[in-house]
Amino acid sequence: MSRIERKIAFICASTLLLSTLEYLIPKPLPFLRLGLANLPLLVILDNIAFLPYLAILVVKAIGQGMVSGTLFSYLFFISLAGTLSSGLAMKAVKSLFKGHVSTVGCSLVGAFVSNLAQLQVASWVAYGPSIWVAAPLMLTLGLVTSFVLGLLAGQYLQKGSIPKALKEDSLALGMPLVSEKAHYSSVAVGSLVAIMAILFAEGTAYLAVLTLLMYGMQAVSGRRIRILPPLMLTLSLVVLSLFEPNGKVLLSIGSVAFTEGALLSALTKALRLVSLLAASQCLSASNPRIKGKAGAVLMLTLSYFSVLSSSFKATSGSLIHRIDQALLTTASVDAAAPCSPIVAKKPIKASLFLLLTGIIITIAIISRFSN
Repeated sequence: MSRIERKIAFICASTLLLSTLEYLIPKPLPFLRLGLANLPLLVILDNIAFLPYLAILVVKAIGQGMVSGTLFSYLFFISLAGTLSSGLAMKAVKSLFKGHVSTVGCSLVGAFVSNLAQLQVASWVAYGPSIWVAAPLMLTLGLVTSFVLGLLAGQYLQKGSIPKALKEDSLALGMPLVSEKAHYSSVAVGSLVAIMAILFAEGTAYLAVLTLLMYGMQAVSGRRIRILPPLMLTLSLVVLSLFEPNGKVLLSIGSVAFTEGALLSALTKALRLVSLLAASQCLSASNPRIKGKAGAVLMLTLSYFSVLSSSFKATSGSLIHRIDQALLTTASVDAAAPCSPIVAKKPIKASLFLLLTGIIITIAIISRFSN
């Protein structure tokens, strides 16, 4: 693998580490981001050409989706929009104004553009026009966090050893031995069929049953079930339904009213999105294979990420010191050191998974005939 491909994978792995840390932070909206994963992008703006930089943005988005299990869900499209828009905006500002704009300025521009792009895509794939009610909150929070991240990036550029090595192209990147997990084609097919069944199904009660079954499939596939994100998604959709009243008024507080039609629509949409997110987790657990050079770079990214995560946990001291030491350790990893890029704690019981898939298909068909 070429030096530039290894550099792309190494930088993408650092974005995955920060993205994973941010993913654990509870948020009022599932797609809301503080922008931690943009730190490496701010650091490399001056040190990498446009095409490799664009490749980093794409691999970063796909890698985040694979690690979090959201690659085949609505969250991936929102994340991709934010990643591409912010990354390209920061690169454009830095290229046009050179040294006249700081990392703080680039970070502010990237956050503003990213939030607008995410809101637009979120309105298309999940929330509808009412999501723009959250625009003031997102833009304000984005500007505050991006200002802090810009300062951190500036400090790391001055104190970190990795930025200097990248600038001088003196960073010798090792090649960790990739221990690829088994590919479960039956689980991949079952997940795709379940996705189609979820889209086909109708009725809030039936979708509630399908969501519980999808969580069962997620457990069988070995992916961790997190309750807070779907709860926040449901709550946000219910709150936004206040701005689209429809039907009988169930509860009114001053000028605010919960209506039967809007509430039912919000719950139906939430259940469908949550079940699709669980299906995405299952599809990710099947370890889908991407062939060619793109697949090789992605696998190396996940391998670097595995080493980087372990190295970061083993370090101590300030955040900048821990990140720097973890990156140096990962860069010098020996080819004889195996690592596992895809988390799969135990073999997936494909027969049980397919049985649940069959039940989901049956319920989806029944929901159509009963409505």
